[in-house]
Amino acid sequence: MKKYSCVLLILCIVMLLGGCGGTGAEGQLQLIDIPLTNEEYAFGIDPNQPQLLEQVNEFITSSIEDGTLKAICEEYFAGGEPTAVVSYPRDPRKDQLVVATNAMFAPFEYTRGNQFYGIDLELAAALAQHLGQELVIVDMDFDAVCLSVGQGKCDIAMAGLTINESRKEHVVFTVPYYQASQRLLVRQDDTRFQGCRSTADVEALLQEMTPSVKAGVQTGTTGQSYLLGDEEWGFPGYDLSCMGYQSVALAVQDLLNGNLDFVLADEAPAGLLLDSLSKDGGSFKEKLQGFWKELTEKGGYELVLEGLRNTVLISILGLLIGIVIGTLIATAGIVPQYKLLTRLCNRLCRLYVGFFRGTPIVVQLLLAYYVLLPLLGLNYPPLGVCIVVFGLNSAAYVSEIMRGGIASIDKGQLEAGRALGLSFSVTMIRIVIPQAIKNILPTLGNEFISLIKETSIVSFVSAVDLYKAFHIVATNSYEYIVPYLAMAVIYIVLIAVISLLVKVMERRLARSDKRFASK
Repeated sequence: MKKYSCVLLILCIVMLLGGCGGTGAEGQLQLIDIPLTNEEYAFGIDPNQPQLLEQVNEFITSSIEDGTLKAICEEYFAGGEPTAVVSYPRDPRKDQLVVATNAMFAPFEYTRGNQFYGIDLELAAALAQHLGQELVIVDMDFDAVCLSVGQGKCDIAMAGLTINESRKEHVVFTVPYYQASQRLLVRQDDTRFQGCRSTADVEALLQEMTPSVKAGVQTGTTGQSYLLGDEEWGFPGYDLSCMGYQSVALAVQDLLNGNLDFVLADEAPAGLLLDSLSKDGGSFKEKLQGFWKELTEKGGYELVLEGLRNTVLISILGLLIGIVIGTLIATAGIVPQYKLLTRLCNRLCRLYVGFFRGTPIVVQLLLAYYVLLPLLGLNYPPLGVCIVVFGLNSAAYVSEIMRGGIASIDKGQLEAGRALGLSFSVTMIRIVIPQAIKNILPTLGNEFISLIKETSIVSFVSAVDLYKAFHIVATNSYEYIVPYLAMAVIYIVLIAVISLLVKVMERRLARSDKRFASK
């Protein structure tokens, strides 16, 4: 483990040294100021809440007429000071307005530390105040926003949503509140679009492109539909490679790295991102200073601490659940199969292990959160769902680990317990399982390490873990080198601490065995 950690640390240092020259974002990108689409943004309402739809439509209309919307937009487009939006903890006992969003779409929704900002979210705060409710903001992947509202997990979707027919399958749209369009972001040395003067000129060039041309978009957005083609929109699509990303900022980073030919994004986020990149320095020292500022002055450390806490909590509780259920499954496999009930139980355990070992944990998480719970009419917080799913998944692996541990114990131990008049269950609990755990302790440590690393997928159901926290920090600062290296170092430290604790426990158990043998 020491050698492994040292290799990774050396790799991190090499990457840091390689990043000292910076990406040189300043002056490398240009926005092709030609609109490719004509879109309208609106909010998506839960179809089962027609009264809320009526109230939100009235609110939007009055906000446009009295200048509230214009004043909020000026905070972001005219050099004003954005207002932080407070999100209350979710509590079913209170009268709350639950908003689904994707806080990686500045200036409409984004975060600074653990505080929310953006045009949509300031409107959400004003709407909640108008309705006399507490505002709860749930941050999730963009392509899950409408789905969550349609399943009744949230009341309203506010994520810079363009009105289209496919989203109407999940939500009912309000009256529009903003006009938008798609624009191209290209590198400064890309001269292909310099002669374009109209939308038709750009589309003629796109039509000539082949799959060797790579375009970046945010997954689930209008830009993706525009490039791939959509009959409902009337988009013919283009014969190029469309690459989906979690955010526009991540796509732009890949463009700067030379992996994309251009990025297609909404006009306002693209322009804001370009302005932010032009202000950032390219040296590693300036990147480090920007990252530190994002952590300290803008509250990013609070988000990182929350992510670290959730990562450790999910892993520990998941392992404990896995040990309990896994031990029961392993025990069921060695119970004498004399009765129909024990045979049936053993087969069910095999099916359980087969399912959880045969499918990726991300699939299990998505099935539980977006399929099973809605079918059962249940609504649990993402963190709780993650703990349960990770525990059930871990149980399938721990059961096999425990089965091997039990098999390593001499059968005479079980027979001796039964000869002393102990029942099968008491013999297993008091004699066999304690010895088995001692043998499988290193393997359980490896399972814990695997859980720590696998928590990086919990952002799929809008839970905040270590990866999600650093990804938000990176997106807010439009710089990925330093945040991702810092995240890697924290994971290395976590794994090193776990490995050390496991070794300490092994030594203590070994010493206790020696003292027992000497007696």
